[in-house]
Amino acid sequence: MADQLTDNQIAEFKEAFSLFDKDGDGCITTKELGTVMRSLGQNPTEAELQDMINEVDADGNGTIDFPEFLNLMARKMKDTDSEEELKEAFRVFDKDQNGFISGAELRHVMTNLGEKLSDEEVDEMIREADVDGDGQINYEEFVKVMMAKIIHMEHEKKVKVLCLHGFRTSGSFLKKQISKWHPSILQQFDMVFPDGIFPAGDKSEIEGIFPPPYFEWFQFNKDFTEYTNLDECITHLCDYMMENGPFDGLLGFSQGATLSALLIGYQAQGKILNDHPPVKFMVSIAGSKFMDPSICSVAYKDPIKVKSVHFIGEKDWLKVPSEELAAAFEDPVIIRHPQGHTVPRLDEASVKQLSEWSSSILEELKNAEVVKASNLEKPSEGNTGVESAENLVEQVAA
Repeated sequence: MADQLTDNQIAEFKEAFSLFDKDGDGCITTKELGTVMRSLGQNPTEAELQDMINEVDADGNGTIDFPEFLNLMARKMKDTDSEEELKEAFRVFDKDQNGFISGAELRHVMTNLGEKLSDEEVDEMIREADVDGDGQINYEEFVKVMMAKIIHMEHEKKVKVLCLHGFRTSGSFLKKQISKWHPSILQQFDMVFPDGIFPAGDKSEIEGIFPPPYFEWFQFNKDFTEYTNLDECITHLCDYMMENGPFDGLLGFSQGATLSALLIGYQAQGKILNDHPPVKFMVSIAGSKFMDPSICSVAYKDPIKVKSVHFIGEKDWLKVPSEELAAAFEDPVIIRHPQGHTVPRLDEASVKQLSEWSSSILEELKNAEVVKASNLEKPSEGNTGVESAENLVEQVAA
Protein backbone atom coordinates (compact mmCIF):
# COMPACT_ATOMS: atom_id res chain seq x y z
CA MET A 1 0.00 0.00 0.00
CA ALA A 2 2.89 2.38 0.71
CA ASP A 3 3.92 2.15 -2.94
CA GLN A 4 0.80 4.18 -3.80
CA LEU A 5 2.28 7.26 -2.10
CA THR A 6 4.12 9.92 -4.09
CA ASP A 7 7.76 10.81 -3.43
CA ASN A 8 6.63 14.18 -2.04
CA GLN A 9 4.22 12.50 0.38
CA ILE A 10 6.90 10.08 1.58
CA ALA A 11 9.34 12.97 2.08
CA GLU A 12 6.71 14.90 4.06
CA PHE A 13 5.94 11.88 6.24
CA LYS A 14 9.66 11.25 6.80
CA GLU A 15 10.19 14.83 7.93
CA ALA A 16 7.34 14.64 10.45
CA PHE A 17 8.47 11.20 11.64
CA SER A 18 12.05 12.40 12.15
CA LEU A 19 10.92 15.26 14.40
CA PHE A 20 9.76 12.71 16.96
CA ASP A 21 12.56 10.19 16.40
CA LYS A 22 14.59 11.75 19.20
CA ASP A 23 17.57 9.37 19.20
CA GLY A 24 17.62 8.75 15.45
CA ASP A 25 17.10 4.99 15.76
CA GLY A 26 14.36 4.96 13.12
CA CYS A 27 11.52 4.45 15.59
CA ILE A 28 8.89 6.48 17.40
CA THR A 29 6.87 5.44 20.42
CA THR A 30 3.27 4.33 20.08
CA LYS A 31 2.31 7.22 22.39
CA GLU A 32 3.65 9.67 19.79
CA LEU A 33 1.80 8.11 16.84
CA GLY A 34 -1.32 10.27 17.22
CA THR A 35 0.73 13.46 17.52
CA VAL A 36 2.72 12.67 14.37
CA MET A 37 -0.43 11.84 12.39
CA ARG A 38 -2.20 15.00 13.54
CA SER A 39 0.80 17.06 12.47
CA LEU A 40 0.19 15.65 8.98
CA GLY A 41 -3.49 16.62 8.92
CA GLN A 42 -4.94 13.27 9.96
CA ASN A 43 -7.32 13.05 12.92
CA PRO A 44 -7.59 9.43 14.04
CA THR A 45 -9.85 8.64 16.99
CA GLU A 46 -8.41 6.99 20.08
CA ALA A 47 -10.03 3.72 19.01
CA GLU A 48 -8.46 3.98 15.55
CA LEU A 49 -5.07 4.73 17.07
CA GLN A 50 -5.29 1.70 19.32
CA ASP A 51 -6.23 -0.51 16.37
CA MET A 52 -3.20 0.80 14.45
CA ILE A 53 -0.89 0.21 17.41
CA ASN A 54 -2.21 -3.32 17.92
CA GLU A 55 -1.63 -4.04 14.25
CA VAL A 56 2.04 -3.05 14.07
CA ASP A 57 3.30 -3.36 17.65
CA ALA A 58 2.86 -7.12 17.93
CA ASP A 59 5.52 -7.57 20.62
CA GLY A 60 4.22 -4.70 22.74
CA ASN A 61 7.59 -2.97 22.94
CA GLY A 62 5.97 0.41 22.36
CA THR A 63 7.79 1.40 19.16
CA ILE A 64 6.91 1.81 15.47
CA ASP A 65 9.50 2.06 12.69
CA PHE A 66 9.18 4.21 9.56
CA PRO A 67 8.10 1.47 7.09
CA GLU A 68 5.30 0.49 9.50
CA PHE A 69 4.33 4.15 9.92
CA LEU A 70 4.34 4.66 6.14
CA ASN A 71 2.00 1.73 5.65
CA LEU A 72 -0.38 3.06 8.30
CA MET A 73 -0.45 6.51 6.70
CA ALA A 74 -1.13 5.07 3.25
CA ARG A 75 -4.03 3.04 4.62
CA LYS A 76 -5.43 6.02 6.53
CA MET A 77 -5.28 8.24 3.44
CA LYS A 78 -7.01 5.59 1.36
CA ASP A 79 -9.79 5.37 3.94
CA THR A 80 -10.16 9.17 3.81
CA ASP A 81 -10.51 9.06 0.01
CA SER A 82 -13.17 6.37 0.32
CA GLU A 83 -15.11 8.48 2.82
CA GLU A 84 -15.14 11.42 0.39
CA GLU A 85 -16.42 9.18 -2.40
CA LEU A 86 -19.18 7.89 -0.13
CA LYS A 87 -20.23 11.41 0.83
CA GLU A 88 -20.48 12.29 -2.86
CA ALA A 89 -22.58 9.17 -3.43
CA PHE A 90 -24.84 10.20 -0.55
CA ARG A 91 -25.38 13.63 -2.08
CA VAL A 92 -26.51 12.00 -5.33
CA PHE A 93 -29.16 10.02 -3.47
CA ASP A 94 -30.20 12.93 -1.21
CA LYS A 95 -32.77 14.18 -3.71
CA ASP A 96 -33.99 17.21 -1.72
CA GLN A 97 -30.49 18.04 -0.39
CA ASN A 98 -31.61 18.16 3.25
CA GLY A 99 -28.70 16.13 4.56
CA PHE A 100 -30.78 13.00 5.01
CA ILE A 101 -32.04 10.14 2.91
CA SER A 102 -35.01 8.09 3.99
CA GLY A 103 -35.13 4.35 4.23
CA ALA A 104 -37.53 4.47 1.27
CA GLU A 105 -35.01 6.44 -0.83
CA LEU A 106 -32.25 4.01 0.03
CA ARG A 107 -34.55 1.11 -0.81
CA HIS A 108 -35.35 2.68 -4.20
CA VAL A 109 -31.66 3.15 -4.98
CA MET A 110 -30.54 -0.30 -3.89
CA THR A 111 -33.38 -2.18 -5.64
CA ASN A 112 -32.82 -0.41 -8.96
CA LEU A 113 -29.08 -0.87 -9.41
CA GLY A 114 -27.56 -3.23 -11.97
CA GLU A 115 -27.35 -6.10 -9.47
CA LYS A 116 -30.64 -5.62 -7.63
CA LEU A 117 -30.84 -6.45 -3.94
CA SER A 118 -33.68 -8.41 -2.41
CA ASP A 119 -36.08 -6.76 0.05
CA GLU A 120 -34.45 -8.74 2.85
CA GLU A 121 -30.96 -7.49 1.90
CA VAL A 122 -32.19 -3.89 1.75
CA ASP A 123 -33.92 -4.27 5.11
CA GLU A 124 -30.62 -5.39 6.61
CA MET A 125 -28.79 -2.41 5.09
CA ILE A 126 -31.38 0.01 6.45
CA ARG A 127 -31.15 -1.55 9.93
CA GLU A 128 -27.38 -1.16 9.86
CA ALA A 129 -27.42 2.41 8.53
CA ASP A 130 -30.35 3.82 10.53
CA VAL A 131 -28.71 3.20 13.87
CA ASP A 132 -30.96 5.56 15.85
CA GLY A 133 -34.15 4.16 14.29
CA ASP A 134 -35.64 7.49 13.24
CA GLY A 135 -36.33 6.40 9.66
CA GLN A 136 -33.78 8.92 8.36
CA ILE A 137 -30.20 8.17 7.41
CA ASN A 138 -27.68 11.01 7.76
CA TYR A 139 -24.17 11.38 6.37
CA GLU A 140 -22.49 9.91 9.44
CA GLU A 141 -24.74 6.85 9.60
CA PHE A 142 -24.42 6.22 5.87
CA VAL A 143 -20.63 6.61 5.76
CA LYS A 144 -20.14 4.50 8.88
CA VAL A 145 -21.99 1.47 7.57
CA MET A 146 -20.55 1.78 4.07
CA MET A 147 -16.97 2.21 5.33
CA ALA A 148 -17.38 -0.92 7.42
CA LYS A 149 -18.45 -2.79 4.29
CA ILE A 150 -15.55 -1.35 2.26
CA ILE A 151 -13.06 -2.48 4.90
CA HIS A 152 -14.68 -5.92 4.89
CA MET A 153 -14.43 -6.03 1.09
CA GLU A 154 -10.74 -5.06 1.17
CA HIS A 155 -10.11 -7.81 3.70
CA GLU A 156 -12.06 -10.41 1.73
CA LYS A 157 -10.39 -9.75 -1.62
CA LYS A 158 -6.86 -10.18 -0.29
CA VAL A 159 -5.00 -13.42 -0.82
CA LYS A 160 -5.23 -15.33 2.45
CA VAL A 161 -2.09 -16.91 3.89
CA LEU A 162 -1.76 -19.16 6.94
CA CYS A 163 1.57 -18.42 8.67
CA LEU A 164 3.05 -21.05 11.00
CA HIS A 165 5.73 -20.03 13.49
CA GLY A 166 8.87 -21.85 14.54
CA PHE A 167 9.57 -24.19 17.47
CA ARG A 168 8.95 -22.63 20.89
CA THR A 169 8.12 -19.18 19.55
CA SER A 170 4.67 -17.73 18.74
CA GLY A 171 2.43 -16.33 16.05
CA SER A 172 3.05 -12.82 17.35
CA PHE A 173 6.81 -13.27 17.06
CA LEU A 174 6.58 -14.47 13.44
CA LYS A 175 4.22 -11.59 12.62
CA LYS A 176 6.73 -9.10 14.01
CA GLN A 177 9.56 -10.64 11.99
CA ILE A 178 7.57 -10.72 8.74
CA SER A 179 6.41 -7.12 9.27
CA LYS A 180 9.98 -5.97 8.51
CA TRP A 181 9.58 -7.09 4.91
CA HIS A 182 8.76 -4.40 2.37
CA PRO A 183 5.13 -3.17 2.66
CA SER A 184 4.66 -3.42 -1.11
CA ILE A 185 5.02 -7.20 -0.79
CA LEU A 186 2.82 -7.66 2.26
CA GLN A 187 -0.07 -5.36 1.32
CA GLN A 188 -1.83 -7.84 -1.00
CA PHE A 189 -1.92 -10.62 1.57
CA ASP A 190 -4.22 -11.29 4.50
CA MET A 191 -1.78 -13.05 6.79
CA VAL A 192 -3.06 -15.10 9.73
CA PHE A 193 -0.66 -16.02 12.57
CA PRO A 194 -2.07 -18.68 14.94
CA ASP A 195 -0.15 -20.07 17.91
CA GLY A 196 0.96 -23.69 18.17
CA ILE A 197 -1.34 -25.98 20.14
CA PHE A 198 1.21 -27.00 22.79
CA PRO A 199 2.93 -24.71 25.31
CA ALA A 200 6.72 -24.70 24.97
CA GLY A 201 8.04 -27.74 26.79
CA ASP A 202 11.38 -26.15 27.67
CA LYS A 203 13.38 -22.94 27.37
CA SER A 204 12.78 -20.84 24.25
CA GLU A 205 15.67 -19.39 22.26
CA ILE A 206 13.83 -16.05 22.04
CA GLU A 207 13.54 -15.55 25.81
CA GLY A 208 14.78 -12.06 26.59
CA ILE A 209 14.22 -11.03 22.96
CA PHE A 210 10.45 -11.40 22.70
CA PRO A 211 7.93 -11.80 25.53
CA PRO A 212 6.17 -15.12 26.29
CA PRO A 213 4.06 -17.18 25.94
CA TYR A 214 5.84 -19.56 23.56
CA PHE A 215 4.42 -22.57 21.73
CA GLU A 216 5.35 -25.63 19.72
CA TRP A 217 3.39 -27.56 17.09
CA PHE A 218 4.67 -31.04 17.97
CA GLN A 219 7.66 -32.69 19.66
CA PHE A 220 10.49 -34.76 18.16
CA ASN A 221 13.63 -36.71 19.02
CA LYS A 222 17.21 -35.51 18.53
CA ASP A 223 17.54 -36.99 15.02
CA PHE A 224 14.16 -35.64 13.91
CA THR A 225 13.05 -39.16 12.97
CA GLU A 226 10.37 -39.70 15.63
CA TYR A 227 7.50 -37.33 16.42
CA THR A 228 5.06 -36.91 19.27
CA ASN A 229 1.59 -35.38 18.87
CA LEU A 230 2.11 -34.88 15.12
CA ASP A 231 -1.22 -36.47 14.16
CA GLU A 232 -3.02 -34.28 16.68
CA CYS A 233 -1.24 -31.23 15.26
CA ILE A 234 -2.22 -32.10 11.68
CA THR A 235 -5.85 -32.62 12.67
CA HIS A 236 -5.87 -29.30 14.50
CA LEU A 237 -4.44 -27.41 11.52
CA CYS A 238 -6.85 -29.05 9.08
CA ASP A 239 -9.77 -28.05 11.31
CA TYR A 240 -8.35 -24.54 11.62
CA MET A 241 -8.04 -24.16 7.86
CA MET A 242 -11.61 -25.33 7.30
CA GLU A 243 -13.03 -23.05 9.97
CA ASN A 244 -10.97 -19.93 9.18
CA GLY A 245 -10.19 -20.34 5.49
CA PRO A 246 -10.07 -21.05 2.76
CA PHE A 247 -6.37 -20.24 2.59
CA ASP A 248 -4.66 -19.58 -0.73
CA GLY A 249 -1.15 -20.16 0.57
CA LEU A 250 0.99 -21.24 3.51
CA LEU A 251 4.05 -19.55 5.00
CA GLY A 252 6.22 -21.17 7.59
CA PHE A 253 9.42 -20.67 9.53
CA SER A 254 11.50 -23.67 10.69
CA GLN A 255 9.05 -26.14 12.29
CA GLY A 256 6.21 -24.16 10.71
CA ALA A 257 7.77 -24.47 7.24
CA THR A 258 8.27 -28.21 7.69
CA LEU A 259 4.62 -28.54 8.67
CA SER A 260 3.41 -26.35 5.80
CA ALA A 261 5.15 -28.53 3.21
CA LEU A 262 3.72 -31.65 4.86
CA LEU A 263 0.16 -30.28 4.70
CA ILE A 264 0.53 -29.37 1.02
CA GLY A 265 2.14 -32.71 0.16
CA TYR A 266 -0.55 -34.66 2.01
CA GLN A 267 -3.31 -32.63 0.35
CA ALA A 268 -1.83 -33.30 -3.09
CA GLN A 269 -1.97 -37.04 -2.37
CA GLY A 270 -5.59 -36.84 -1.15
CA LYS A 271 -4.71 -37.73 2.45
CA ILE A 272 -6.08 -34.54 4.09
CA LEU A 273 -7.99 -31.33 3.32
CA ASN A 274 -10.13 -32.91 0.63
CA ASP A 275 -12.90 -30.36 1.29
CA HIS A 276 -10.51 -27.39 1.25
CA PRO A 277 -9.50 -25.78 -2.07
CA PRO A 278 -5.99 -26.77 -3.16
CA VAL A 279 -3.31 -24.64 -1.51
CA LYS A 280 -1.73 -22.69 -4.36
CA PHE A 281 1.63 -21.55 -3.01
CA MET A 282 4.09 -21.80 -0.14
CA VAL A 283 6.75 -19.58 1.41
CA SER A 284 9.36 -21.62 3.28
CA ILE A 285 11.89 -20.01 5.61
CA ALA A 286 14.53 -22.35 7.05
CA GLY A 287 12.38 -25.42 6.51
CA SER A 288 13.21 -29.12 6.26
CA LYS A 289 11.62 -32.44 5.34
CA PHE A 290 10.29 -35.00 7.78
CA MET A 291 12.65 -37.98 8.03
CA ASP A 292 10.17 -40.75 8.87
CA PRO A 293 9.92 -43.03 5.78
CA SER A 294 6.18 -43.53 6.29
CA ILE A 295 5.70 -39.76 5.96
CA CYS A 296 8.18 -39.28 3.13
CA SER A 297 6.56 -42.01 1.03
CA VAL A 298 3.32 -40.00 0.98
CA ALA A 299 4.10 -36.30 1.38
CA TYR A 300 7.06 -36.27 -1.02
CA LYS A 301 6.03 -39.20 -3.20
CA ASP A 302 5.77 -36.93 -6.26
CA PRO A 303 7.21 -33.45 -6.86
CA ILE A 304 4.83 -31.04 -5.13
CA LYS A 305 3.24 -29.01 -7.93
CA VAL A 306 2.69 -25.84 -5.93
CA LYS A 307 4.52 -22.58 -6.52
CA SER A 308 7.08 -22.17 -3.78
CA VAL A 309 9.81 -19.81 -2.64
CA HIS A 310 12.48 -20.96 -0.19
CA PHE A 311 14.65 -18.68 1.96
CA ILE A 312 17.96 -20.40 2.71
CA GLY A 313 20.60 -18.87 4.98
CA GLU A 314 24.30 -19.45 4.35
CA LYS A 315 24.92 -19.70 8.11
CA ASP A 316 21.75 -21.66 8.90
CA TRP A 317 22.32 -25.02 10.55
CA LEU A 318 19.36 -26.19 8.43
CA LYS A 319 20.89 -25.01 5.16
CA VAL A 320 21.21 -28.49 3.62
CA PRO A 321 17.80 -29.72 4.89
CA SER A 322 16.27 -26.51 3.49
CA GLU A 323 17.73 -27.28 0.08
CA GLU A 324 16.38 -30.83 0.31
CA LEU A 325 12.91 -29.47 1.08
CA ALA A 326 13.10 -27.09 -1.90
CA ALA A 327 14.00 -30.06 -4.11
CA ALA A 328 10.71 -31.72 -3.12
CA PHE A 329 8.83 -28.98 -5.03
CA GLU A 330 8.44 -28.54 -8.76
CA ASP A 331 10.37 -25.49 -10.04
CA PRO A 332 11.13 -23.95 -6.62
CA VAL A 333 12.40 -20.37 -6.35
CA ILE A 334 15.34 -20.09 -3.95
CA ILE A 335 16.33 -16.83 -2.28
CA ARG A 336 19.67 -17.08 -0.49
CA HIS A 337 20.80 -14.76 2.27
CA PRO A 338 23.98 -14.48 4.38
CA GLN A 339 22.22 -14.86 7.74
CA GLY A 340 21.54 -17.85 9.97
CA HIS A 341 18.41 -19.56 11.29
CA THR A 342 16.10 -16.56 11.17
CA VAL A 343 13.51 -14.70 9.14
CA PRO A 344 15.91 -12.57 7.10
CA ARG A 345 15.76 -8.87 6.47
CA LEU A 346 15.57 -8.52 2.71
CA ASP A 347 18.13 -6.61 0.68
CA GLU A 348 17.18 -4.84 -2.55
CA ALA A 349 17.84 -7.90 -4.72
CA SER A 350 15.77 -10.17 -2.47
CA VAL A 351 12.89 -7.68 -2.39
CA LYS A 352 12.91 -7.60 -6.19
CA GLN A 353 13.02 -11.40 -6.45
CA LEU A 354 10.22 -11.92 -3.92
CA SER A 355 8.12 -9.14 -5.48
CA GLU A 356 8.35 -10.77 -8.91
CA TRP A 357 7.44 -14.16 -7.46
CA SER A 358 4.46 -12.82 -5.47
CA SER A 359 3.28 -10.79 -8.48
CA SER A 360 3.20 -13.97 -10.57
CA ILE A 361 1.12 -15.65 -7.85
CA LEU A 362 -1.34 -12.76 -7.73
CA GLU A 363 -1.60 -12.66 -11.51
CA GLU A 364 -2.43 -16.36 -11.66
CA LEU A 365 -5.08 -16.01 -8.97
CA LYS A 366 -6.53 -12.96 -10.71
CA ASN A 367 -6.70 -14.79 -14.04
CA ALA A 368 -8.45 -17.70 -12.36
CA GLU A 369 -11.05 -15.29 -10.95
CA VAL A 370 -11.54 -13.70 -14.38
CA VAL A 371 -12.21 -17.11 -15.92
CA LYS A 372 -14.69 -17.88 -13.15
CA ALA A 373 -16.42 -14.51 -13.56
CA SER A 374 -16.64 -14.83 -17.35
CA ASN A 375 -19.57 -17.20 -16.92
CA LEU A 376 -21.55 -14.65 -14.95
CA GLU A 377 -24.10 -12.33 -16.53
CA LYS A 378 -22.58 -9.04 -17.69
CA PRO A 379 -24.11 -5.82 -16.23
CA SER A 380 -26.57 -3.97 -18.44
CA GLU A 381 -25.49 -0.91 -20.42
CA GLY A 382 -27.01 2.54 -20.45
CA ASN A 383 -26.17 3.73 -16.92
CA THR A 384 -27.34 7.16 -15.81
CA GLY A 385 -25.23 10.20 -14.98
CA VAL A 386 -24.89 9.03 -11.39
CA GLU A 387 -23.13 5.87 -12.59
CA SER A 388 -19.98 6.28 -10.51
CA ALA A 389 -21.85 6.89 -7.27
CA GLU A 390 -24.21 3.98 -7.89
CA ASN A 391 -21.32 1.70 -8.82
CA LEU A 392 -19.56 2.50 -5.56
CA VAL A 393 -22.59 1.77 -3.41
CA GLU A 394 -23.48 -1.26 -5.53
CA GLN A 395 -20.05 -2.78 -4.93
CA VAL A 396 -20.32 -2.16 -1.20
CA ALA A 397 -23.79 -3.64 -1.02
CA ALA A 398 -22.91 -6.74 -3.03
